[in-house]
Amino acid sequence: MCGQFEAALYLNFLKNTLHLPDAPDQVEFGQPSRVVPTGGAPIVIENLESGRLEVIPARFGLIPHWYSGSLKDWKATTFNARLDTVTEKRVFQGAWKYRHAVVPADCFYEWSGEKNTRRKWRITRADNQPLAFAGLWDCANLAEGEIWSFTLLTRGAGHDTAPIHDREPVILAPDQWDDWLRRRPVDLIAPVSLRLHAETPVAPMQGSLF
Repeated sequence: MCGQFEAALYLNFLKNTLHLPDAPDQVEFGQPSRVVPTGGAPIVIENLESGRLEVIPARFGLIPHWYSGSLKDWKATTFNARLDTVTEKRVFQGAWKYRHAVVPADCFYEWSGEKNTRRKWRITRADNQPLAFAGLWDCANLAEGEIWSFTLLTRGAGHDTAPIHDREPVILAPDQWDDWLRRRPVDLIAPVSLRLHAETPVAPMQGSLF
């Protein structure tokens, strides 16, 4: 599970690797960079009409294009898509086939331990480079208007995160970004070295996502 991360708002590392001369150096969303479900974050997608890569703001929690009701009535939990079952879930099937995203981040968070002594962990790449999550995106026309949204793919925890959690987000290496966005074959199981930073133990939050 990955339900909270710090969006990477400085995007030079993406621009240089993906050759995005028109993308902004910094993304301004008028909100904190910490992203939780239903919040917003910058994502990179391929424009399916022009074939160009673009940086767009999107909602964390995918809403499929076939849903046309009200946003307040969408109750499904879709901020994560399990890599092992994503092709079986109708909500993700179209996006898995046609709409891949790269979600830039500085870190993500997990919690471990018993309810009364839970420890918060800030997780970064071991080499201190920015993270790039493998995501899926969609666009739905709702009663409130057009909504662009995304989900993060997750897989079983790797060696670094297994001591604190059984799953982790799929993190792409820079040489995979373009292939993933253009729906070419990518190894989504390859391990990425991560560093865990323990924060002060905290009492359980009201309405915790975890």
